[in-house]
Amino acid sequence: MKVTDVQCVVLPREKAPPGAIGMDLVIVRVLTDEGIEGNCFAWGGNDHGGATAQLIDTVVKPQVVGEDPHDTEKIWQKMRIRDRFGGHIPRYLYGPVDVALWDICAKAANLPLYKYLGAHADKIPAYASSGYFPNPEQYAEDALKAKERGYTAYKLHPPSMIERGSAAAKDVKACQAVRRAVGDDMVLMSDPVAAYNLQQATWVGRELEKLSFLWLEEPLWDQHIEAYVELARTLDIAICGTEWGGDGLSGFATTAEYIVRHAVDIVRSDVSWKGGITGLKKTAALAEAFGLQCEIHMTLYSMLDLANLHVACAIPNCQYLELCAGGGCSFGLLEPPRIDREGYVHAPQRPGLGVEIDWKTINACLG
Repeated sequence: MKVTDVQCVVLPREKAPPGAIGMDLVIVRVLTDEGIEGNCFAWGGNDHGGATAQLIDTVVKPQVVGEDPHDTEKIWQKMRIRDRFGGHIPRYLYGPVDVALWDICAKAANLPLYKYLGAHADKIPAYASSGYFPNPEQYAEDALKAKERGYTAYKLHPPSMIERGSAAAKDVKACQAVRRAVGDDMVLMSDPVAAYNLQQATWVGRELEKLSFLWLEEPLWDQHIEAYVELARTLDIAICGTEWGGDGLSGFATTAEYIVRHAVDIVRSDVSWKGGITGLKKTAALAEAFGLQCEIHMTLYSMLDLANLHVACAIPNCQYLELCAGGGCSFGLLEPPRIDREGYVHAPQRPGLGVEIDWKTINACLG
């Protein structure tokens, strides 16, 4: 089997239906000479869907066309060399094509992707990941709605996500409001998106310890590794990081430094920013070797999150799948990942990624 073409369809955000994510969507199609097609969504951002498609066409496609889609490691390493000698490759660029290659391989084997990867489980609990709200009470209301839908865990993106570190005290109030609202039995996390300095992160972390939060995620900028080392040493709450640090194909190597320096207690990775399924599996195996969890972060695009689900069911060191609390990341698939009444997401059982793209809606949007 050989790859014959890599194509992209771009849906601009202004053409997307109400309730969609509000960013450009790029649909990647990898075609083969045996008629098996692999698909994935790619990061388009606010106005960069066309640029993503152009880069895939000019940078990624030449490395993939003519290759056997089963040679995922060979192709991944070709992209790594292309990155080293050909200039900086954006973190979101190669992962979706790698996912599409794995989709082809699993379809050819007539297996669900997680089975093709080597299954560890067929379902995983999910946590509801909040958006930004200006008031603590809104987080509490959002968390209660998530609990009513069946979620057993909830993560805040507290006010500092937008308002930055000056809102640290407001963040703690939001976390306190959520804990009061949902009670002691719901697992809680907080992700301020690199909003704090070391002093703020230390104070917030101690407050979250009082509230029995599971982890504090990405409290500092990734390049402040010395501050991460000190924070992880000081606090009892788990520090979760490496989501952003290290672009694409080099991300797992940057994660290694965080691990050996004891800068984080939990590693973050995904198929979009860490070089696809190949890169995510490398990161997860690295974390496992050191006895750490690799918690997979949400991509905001439903088909990428579906790929995350398959990998989460094929590794032993991922506890949760992250999903949008409000469901706004489900656009584009006929059957996007959803939780059951016990808070689990089940891996699709059809071959490959196991779901169909909602071409009818997408084509209608494109006009």
